[in-house]
Amino acid sequence: MTPPARLAPLALLTALVLSACVSPAWDDHDYALKAGKTAASAASAVRFARSAVAYRDRMTGPYAEGLLTEAVQDLSSVNDQFGGVQPPSDASDGIRDEVLRLTEKAESEVEELLIQTRRDGVKDPAAAARELDGLASELNDFAEKHK
Repeated sequence: MTPPARLAPLALLTALVLSACVSPAWDDHDYALKAGKTAASAASAVRFARSAVAYRDRMTGPYAEGLLTEAVQDLSSVNDQFGGVQPPSDASDGIRDEVLRLTEKAESEVEELLIQTRRDGVKDPAAAARELDGLASELNDFAEKHK
């Protein structure tokens, strides 16, 4: 695969994450929809990271590191964007807490995998892939519940 072709999935993920930018929430329903889109964007980044970990043996170290770096940056962006939207009422506080707990956990997990990749490699790629699968499922469940 040529280098530009390798970057196509990365460009697609970045476009998806950026298209999920949030704006002010006018009511609880709008806020829940934004939280759902945030979770869906985070799930996409987690699945992307999962692929980098699960198929690490099929790519160069710098390429795997680049994929995980992008996933961490995307998750950080998702957290920053949604974290900047204030819940419109006390009723939305639980939604905010839940989605940020999930997205911050995702960012932390992927960041840890990036650190491992930069050092000696992911210690247990199969376990890491399972963990990321579970996290992506939680994020997807949240997104489905709030769409």
